[in-house]
Amino acid sequence: MSVIKDLIETQEFATLPTVAAKLLQMLEVEDTNSKDLAQIIEMDSSMTLKLLRVANSPIYGTRQTITSINQAIMTLGLNRITNIVLGVSIFSRFLLSSQKFAAEILEKYWWHSSCTGIVAKALAKKLNTNFKENEFIGGLLHDIGKLAMIQYDSVKFTKVNNIIYTRRIHDCEAEKEIFGVDHTEVGSEISKQWKLPEALFDVITYHNHPSLAVNHQDLTACVRFADLLCEMWGADINEGYDYLNLEEEESWDVLCQLHPEIKGMDIVNFTFELEHEYKKSTEFLNAITSQ
Repeated sequence: MSVIKDLIETQEFATLPTVAAKLLQMLEVEDTNSKDLAQIIEMDSSMTLKLLRVANSPIYGTRQTITSINQAIMTLGLNRITNIVLGVSIFSRFLLSSQKFAAEILEKYWWHSSCTGIVAKALAKKLNTNFKENEFIGGLLHDIGKLAMIQYDSVKFTKVNNIIYTRRIHDCEAEKEIFGVDHTEVGSEISKQWKLPEALFDVITYHNHPSLAVNHQDLTACVRFADLLCEMWGADINEGYDYLNLEEEESWDVLCQLHPEIKGMDIVNFTFELEHEYKKSTEFLNAITSQ
């Protein structure tokens, strides 16, 4: 635990971005309402701009241009906007604060996280399941533990990648060897410290083994399956897979149990549309990095 404490408390992970912290505080004491939410977002002009860009991006495909926070809430819904603000504020803060830090590793990290969020969102729609945007935000944040490791000691993280390649082992095993903990353990502690909602905690903590996420198996499996698809399609973060048989993956098994209608489907055809959707990740990154 002391290793995890060092990873978290010696850097920006000790505290949440202001908007995200205020949002979570508000959710703890009362039901969210549109007026309160709009006021919190509008306190941060940069966050307001990013949210409007994301809301108007191809990710949501709205029919009309959204020009205000109130309109965004009315168009996309309160729950969606709440989760989008939470995810974008966290994601963009660390993206912008670390753009010059371990650039090559982080570029892969941000691309993988964005793609996972986009594909998870498309997958949830395909499964006709409403996760209230937790699948998208979970995709963005599922590997937050890796980010902590990269920013804590990029040299050690490079050793992790080297071990994965040379010894053909998976990422968690290599991380434990070098850091003493793996990214899911680090991410879990970050989630607790930030007091993230249970759904996001489960995704971050159990995404490698979604069957362990008792309360949010469906969501966690959705994010994990998207995660694996992105590994296959080139938006990878070096998990150590030489070959993936998706039909044998735990996340697919969980999804088939909870959505019997997909069992027996041709998995290639099932994922064909998702492969096109993940290209929208570029639009998301542009929306939150443009000045």
